[in-house]
Amino acid sequence: MKKSEESRKTYNKKASNYDNTYDGKVTQPLKQMLLNTIKVQPNQTVLDVACGTGSLIAALSKKADIHAYGIDIAEEMIKIANEIYESISFTVAPAYPLMFDSSSIDIVIVSAAFHHFENPTAFVDECYRVLKTGGTVYIGEFNIPAFFRLISNAIFPFLKTGDVRLYSETELNSIFAKAMFKVSDIHKKGSCMVMVFEKPVDCQ
Repeated sequence: MKKSEESRKTYNKKASNYDNTYDGKVTQPLKQMLLNTIKVQPNQTVLDVACGTGSLIAALSKKADIHAYGIDIAEEMIKIANEIYESISFTVAPAYPLMFDSSSIDIVIVSAAFHHFENPTAFVDECYRVLKTGGTVYIGEFNIPAFFRLISNAIFPFLKTGDVRLYSETELNSIFAKAMFKVSDIHKKGSCMVMVFEKPVDCQ
């Protein structure tokens, strides 16, 4: 897929100095909001999708003794993550289909990457499949005014950075609702937004 390949190339180029790039700096507040929001318990299995160099899942693993996994399509990002955090399993893999068994994951995290997904519905369906009943998806995205979102979305098709579409709170809720997820919490601060979706416990 065109945009996925653009994302892979873009972040492979940025990997060696990612924390000092614009992307690395602008996503830090969002990662911190996710870290403050995500509730983990010992022995839970947690998957960070589009994990980059692994800093978020590594920080989260310090909050509880979890089974931590990170996947990303950028090989250089995963190479660095494996070099820095040897105790966490990082793998080069796409966001969909997910490489995990059905009902095997407690928490899925996506930080500043949902707007790169060419088929968000396919990803959400995969989240539903791999999550245990009562499992949770944490989506961290940019919270910007509708006008600027409209402009960005009009420009994205012409960029080579892999960006596909920025979503409003209402749009994200609609995408997850179609897959039977329930929004359980929303946090907003400045340009950051974290939405929390749960797979209902009565789902089979």
